[in-house]
Amino acid sequence: MATSNGSHNGGHLYQPQVFTKTQREITREVLDQTRSTGPGYKRALAFFGLLLVLGIIGFIIRATNDGFDRFSPWGYMMATFSFLITAAASAPVFSVTQRMVRSHWRRPMARVAEMFAVVGVLSTLMFIPLLLLLPSAEGRRSIWFEWPGTPFWPDILAVVFLFVLGIALLFVAAVPDLAATRDLGDGWRQRWAARLVPGWHGDDRQWKVLRAGLMVLGALYFMMLIYVHFLITADFAQALVPGWKDSILAPYHALSGLQSAIAVTLVAMYLLYRFGGFKDYIHADQFKSASKILLGLSLLWFYFWFSGFIVYWYGRQPVEQNVLKTFMFEAYRWPFVISMVLTFFVPVFGLMWNFVRKSLLGPALIGFSILVGTMMDRVRIYVATFSIADKRADALEALHPEPLLGVPTAQMPVTADVMIVIGGIGGAIFLYLLAMKFIPIISIWEVSEGLLYRKTVPFLKRTIMLMGKPD
Repeated sequence: MATSNGSHNGGHLYQPQVFTKTQREITREVLDQTRSTGPGYKRALAFFGLLLVLGIIGFIIRATNDGFDRFSPWGYMMATFSFLITAAASAPVFSVTQRMVRSHWRRPMARVAEMFAVVGVLSTLMFIPLLLLLPSAEGRRSIWFEWPGTPFWPDILAVVFLFVLGIALLFVAAVPDLAATRDLGDGWRQRWAARLVPGWHGDDRQWKVLRAGLMVLGALYFMMLIYVHFLITADFAQALVPGWKDSILAPYHALSGLQSAIAVTLVAMYLLYRFGGFKDYIHADQFKSASKILLGLSLLWFYFWFSGFIVYWYGRQPVEQNVLKTFMFEAYRWPFVISMVLTFFVPVFGLMWNFVRKSLLGPALIGFSILVGTMMDRVRIYVATFSIADKRADALEALHPEPLLGVPTAQMPVTADVMIVIGGIGGAIFLYLLAMKFIPIISIWEVSEGLLYRKTVPFLKRTIMLMGKPD
């Protein structure tokens, strides 16, 4: 048996979460919150729905005025799509990895992370018009060796399959909670759950199949996510910039996704704690433990960035100098500086302090900082790339046979670009809020399962929690 101990900081004794609710109480409270649609929720849903509409209008303006013959008008939409893949599509991996290592502190945040899979609806729809920009692999440099149908079919299938895997992972993880809704709910939610999980009774065989399915789907989702990061960086970045040959870009992009996955989960957890009515389920334990991983990933972020940067810095060939000037030091200097500060310096020098990691607001603010920094990083990569792609005549037929010989001027966003960016991010939040009323945002069965490994006992003048290990 493992005993949870407090740690002393600044004269205050840290008290780990002592959870005393019964399984019946957990089920009833979470289902009640799922049914609840107060005025605050309705206002938030209407606000982010309006942002989504603005994004659609911005897209229509761009499509009507510019079409799909040039890259540069779509740079900010590509940056927004990449941000959604980096943050939202990566979030379920946080739950998957923590479930694989059988951590207990992650139980209240498992569904919070997995629910971001629904954002795949929006990111997949955004990806389709972006694919119209890419020329065939025939007659140009790419990773596809002029294979028929490339890069269109491999890219669209990868993004669609990632979305399908994410929804499958979310559904399988939610089956026991949907069964609870079927048995204890009412109205359309009860009828909806009864259609989805008519045969779930919770016997030993069904639980074994569910756990095995979660492991298989989680592993497949993780591998497909890394593959999608590779395709995006290869086809929508390096293949469009002559002389940009960076073997670290895809790992850096994926590592940034893992960092953003924890960041977006911490932000969502804090908002649920503050406004969602789940204060009894969300505790400093989750923020403290996740912050330790986030600190390590922030250090790795710098390592991956520096590994790619130092090759160009020491190479000093004209094309390498132009790549650095374009993406870091001249044309897109400020997006790079903002990204470096918010994605590396803020989390590292913030999370190094115990009192920050033990709080709820501190990790949430640092998570928000990382998300803003990641968006700036995607702007510097993809807006710059798309502006370079238009510098060549016949851009859709024979891209860049010679290296990058100049530094482009930074492309500032116009009104339609701003509408697309806020519409993409607002639409993602809108879908997340909507999904919360279909599937419980707190995983009832995982939190209830955690009760089997916990026992509260008196110790001196306070109550402590004994934690059992399943194996």
